Amino acid sequence: MSKFLDFYKEQKQKIEKSLSNFNNEILKEENITINENLKVYSDLNISGKMIRGTLIQLGYKLNNDNLDYAIPLSTAYEVFETSILVHDDIIDNDDFRRGKTTIHSYNKEKYKNLSDNNHLSHSIALCIGDYGLFKSTKLLIENYKDDKNFYNILNKYNDIVLDTIRGEIIDVVTPYEEKNKIFKGNVEDTTMDIYRLKTSYYTLVGPMSLGMILANSKEEEIKDIEEFTLPLGIAFQIQDDILGIFSSNETLGKPIGSDIREFKQTLLYAHIKETKYYDKLLKYYGKEEYDIDKVRELFIESKSLEYCQNKMNELYEQSLNKLNSINWLKSEDKTILEELVYFLKDRKK
Repeated sequence: MSKFLDFYKEQKQKIEKSLSNFNNEILKEENITINENLKVYSDLNISGKMIRGTLIQLGYKLNNDNLDYAIPLSTAYEVFETSILVHDDIIDNDDFRRGKTTIHSYNKEKYKNLSDNNHLSHSIALCIGDYGLFKSTKLLIENYKDDKNFYNILNKYNDIVLDTIRGEIIDVVTPYEEKNKIFKGNVEDTTMDIYRLKTSYYTLVGPMSLGMILANSKEEEIKDIEEFTLPLGIAFQIQDDILGIFSSNETLGKPIGSDIREFKQTLLYAHIKETKYYDKLLKYYGKEEYDIDKVRELFIESKSLEYCQNKMNELYEQSLNKLNSINWLKSEDKTILEELVYFLKDRKK
């Protein structure tokens, strides 16, 4: 059995228990409308993979074995994740998340007989997402206000939130500008900026750094792990975009091909734009009705899929090379981090 998987399963169970307690607390809200929507939120909250929370635990473990102390931080981060995904589902107009109905979709069905139900359902979901975001900050205050590293933890946490929002803004605006032929930048460079801000910092660099800060790690140690996780996070997103086209609804737990409908700027898109296959792609890309099999064929024939796979593998290799150069890591921890790379690389969803 993989040491990382052992660690992941153990920490995931602890985080899920903590999240369950958090859910029970927020469901004490007395207002019927708030409580009803928080039930939907709670269902989403407990159904995640807990990978980011686990990485906080792992970052903490590198310099401190008292892992239970980091559980509230991991819980807060998972709450933050669920909350921004509530917003993300509105932006992407997705009806399902983690195999479950999204909050705006739930309300759209509830108020389906009202003429303005779309605006209402989005408004409710925005409010619930905001509720979760500030609840996550409250968790940090309640559990770590007396910790000597509290300022640094809260500062890093807010930096992660801000970088995620920066990435989201670019991710939202670029497809519209590109589709309307007013985008002035380089698509691949911009896409890589989105990957860095919205995925790598949020998914890997941030969580590992937070755990290390809580464990009172040295600045140079945190920098080493950031240099290890940054290319890993970008590779993770490239793989996510590939799976978003070449996987299935059942495997991913969310709609396949949403990137096509949204005219999403991915590395697949950036590469094919520079080939003779681009005009053919535009027959499907950005359309409500599209043939995903045709899109897949175009990404394969143009070698865009191959280009992305090669770039992804280069980044995974870069991450492993950095890991091998870090001398202060304990042997067991280095093994766990190496297995983390292969865990992410081999994933199917």
